[in-house]
Amino acid sequence: MELGLDKFQDVFVRLARLPRMQRVAFLAVLSVGIVGLYVYTFFLPAQATIEQLEAQQLELQRKLNEVRSVAANLPAFEARLGELEVELKTALRQLPNSKELPGLLTDISSRGKNAGLEFRAFRPKDEIPRDFYAEVPIEIEFTGTFHEIARFFDDIARLPRIVNVSDLRVEIEREGPQATRLVVKGNATTFRFLEQALAPGGKAPTASRTPAGGKEDQA
Repeated sequence: MELGLDKFQDVFVRLARLPRMQRVAFLAVLSVGIVGLYVYTFFLPAQATIEQLEAQQLELQRKLNEVRSVAANLPAFEARLGELEVELKTALRQLPNSKELPGLLTDISSRGKNAGLEFRAFRPKDEIPRDFYAEVPIEIEFTGTFHEIARFFDDIARLPRIVNVSDLRVEIEREGPQATRLVVKGNATTFRFLEQALAPGGKAPTASRTPAGGKEDQA
């Protein structure tokens, strides 16, 4: 320790003997060295740590703001969720499930008979699967007067379930003194809800097949 102190004192003695300009230059270089040592040893690492902490603080503040925003809008989110659930239930009521489908098909046929129609064909065909529902096409052929047919279509339109009638072809069966009987051929399409489509982990929907040629419901 004494040897180091002696050398330190010797440096200052020699420094004191130097001309004034050299002493100033030496002290300037020494000051720059001390400042540089401080900058690289203490200031820059501390600055990096400060910047890292500032970034963490900003990220935490952002997350806190998100939480506050969600908390502030939670009643609105819950209200909207309730509305969507009601809308979903309303929509699903228009799509029968597999258990309700036979009853719907019977209802359609019965409404036609009650309107005075005579069915010649009422054949459900192969289902066409979609995202969460399946189309159920039905080949139809019936006879009746214009008013009977209009009444049947009006009854179908009033069903709570969705039933679309398309590809209609109308021919005259026979003309009478009071009413002309018509033959109508075409397709009726209803829709079946696929229960597995909304089930957690459910598999992709597949078509439910009916026997080739379908099953005819005799009038």
